[in-house]
Amino acid sequence: MRRSTKFVVGSIIVVMLTSLLLFSGQRATSTGAVIDPWGNREVLNYLFWTAGDAKLSADIVKLQKDLGLRDAAMALLKRYGMEEGQRLMGIELVPDTGETAATAEAANARGAAVFATIDEETKETLGTEYPAFRRWIRTWWQEETIYRQNWIKEQEDAANKTDAAIDRELVYATQYNGNTNFEVTLPDKYVKFANRGWTSNIPPSLRPYYANPPYTVNVYYATTNQTVLGVSVWDVGPWNEDDNYWDAASGSPSRRLFTNLALGMPEAQAAYQNGYNGGKDQGGSRTVLNPAGIDLTPSVASQLGLGSQQNAWVWVRYSALP
Repeated sequence: MRRSTKFVVGSIIVVMLTSLLLFSGQRATSTGAVIDPWGNREVLNYLFWTAGDAKLSADIVKLQKDLGLRDAAMALLKRYGMEEGQRLMGIELVPDTGETAATAEAANARGAAVFATIDEETKETLGTEYPAFRRWIRTWWQEETIYRQNWIKEQEDAANKTDAAIDRELVYATQYNGNTNFEVTLPDKYVKFANRGWTSNIPPSLRPYYANPPYTVNVYYATTNQTVLGVSVWDVGPWNEDDNYWDAASGSPSRRLFTNLALGMPEAQAAYQNGYNGGKDQGGSRTVLNPAGIDLTPSVASQLGLGSQQNAWVWVRYSALP
């Protein structure tokens, strides 16, 4: 990430509960009408399988209390969240051949099928409480979106107070089965190409920036105070292939796409939370189903202290990247 000044976040525009949060400046995103995430975003997986987050843990307790759900029903909702994540694992990766209309259509169809199954299971489990559950999810989603953007700002501001030259970002991490046990994905295909020696696939104008592989990242999970160092970027995703979000729009190299987003804000996160770019990836066809800015293999996740299927907000240091 190329910073010329200390990380600055613009003021938050106050909105009604039925609106989505806009940030003026560092966290600026494009928003539209209120989003109902059910059926087009990973909801149960995010709610039940994001590890180490006190707010989401409290939200689960509140869901049970507000709807008067039995423990057995809550256990089933958690299981459905696990199923949601398992069935969609890897869907955010970009094929080696790049995204095409066919691959985007297949990904959307796969997501729709999974969500339809989860919806039927949830209806059967909740019965007459299902309509109230759907209303609860809509309200929770709006509140979570506002909270999460404030929380990220606070965490990054606190980090920058101790290190004005900090070169890392707090992003959402999901898990995937990689080509190797020890790797991550980032949404910059040229990092992948450089690491794999596919130099001819990098445009001549950009090759000088990608001329010193291998490129790695360090990942830190605050809840366990665990760090994994020197993890190779071996695949491309989540969701995008030209979203080098760790580079400034005015940097060298510069952020290639989505330059109206904040430095360090993955397009997938903005699409998932706020409906940026119509809730789609860079191709405009594939629906972004989770806010991931990085994917970890299970081995990397385990070294951070994450369990099977668990996702988390993690710090990623990008100083070794172009």
